[in-house]
Amino acid sequence: MPQDWAYIDPGEYFAWHRDFGVNIFFLQGYVFCGYAYYPTKLGPIAPGPGGELFPKLFRMSQKAGLPFCGYFSIALDPYASNLRFDWVVPTSRNYGPAGLLAPESPWTDLLCARITEFLKLYPVEWINFDCFNYGKYNSNDFAVQPSRYVKGPFKEIIGREMPEKASEITPEESLKYKREIMARQFHRIQEAMHKGNPETKANFNVPFFKPAEPMWVDHPMLNECDQLVAESSDDIVDWLLSIRKPHQRVMTTIVGRPGDKGVCDPNSWKKWYEAGCDFFAYAHGIPPDFRPHAGVKDQVEIARNAYQQMP
Repeated sequence: MPQDWAYIDPGEYFAWHRDFGVNIFFLQGYVFCGYAYYPTKLGPIAPGPGGELFPKLFRMSQKAGLPFCGYFSIALDPYASNLRFDWVVPTSRNYGPAGLLAPESPWTDLLCARITEFLKLYPVEWINFDCFNYGKYNSNDFAVQPSRYVKGPFKEIIGREMPEKASEITPEESLKYKREIMARQFHRIQEAMHKGNPETKANFNVPFFKPAEPMWVDHPMLNECDQLVAESSDDIVDWLLSIRKPHQRVMTTIVGRPGDKGVCDPNSWKKWYEAGCDFFAYAHGIPPDFRPHAGVKDQVEIARNAYQQMP
């Protein structure tokens, strides 16, 4: 929660990551629970010194000549979803307490305004856009639900009036609708980024649950984003490496899910490094101590040593 991280020492936080060996710094602009770590005019701000955490770390990064990656959550913002229940995709609360925000609703207007505001203040090199999903994290398995926000675009995309019942929407119609709606939101985000800082690049984390899912094959996000991200298994990373465009990087998680067989094995770093992958990791620090949780300490040390071995 923002109040937990608001009181960390920015200098200590920055120094630990520099010592670790990262070559790009990362911090959330807005956390997924809906608060910002900078003085925004478009939403709630973390308490106390938390409202200046991002500006302080961004300035440290600039001084050190270190690129910066910010973070925004696209579909998950419990603060917004609990204030504007009608912005939430119907039935999505069945799959998570807060549900996921509807890309067809005014939420996307607010999200894009936040992105533009943020990039004008802090022209970071990258943004990690989390939770690029429709209805549930595995968007492939979610059936489109009728709502007042779906009515207009459904007719545009499908060519008939929106049915009153979800059961009257065919799986083929649902897939076509979701792909187009997510493409429209993706392009809105691109436009918002361009207004804020045209040089910022983006990845979208992480809608892929299996290789070549119908939801994402040849999707604009897959084809146009700057970096393809997988926080899961070898087969997905191999797929992303096989389909990436010349301008795209591929990033995978090597630390953070040690209980899942075949996922996040830090000892696999050399294989992925040689394949051209970038890395990220979950250290699961317990605020106010940001340093790694004991459960991943050994994995984090493997990653630290790996960074020292990389050219």
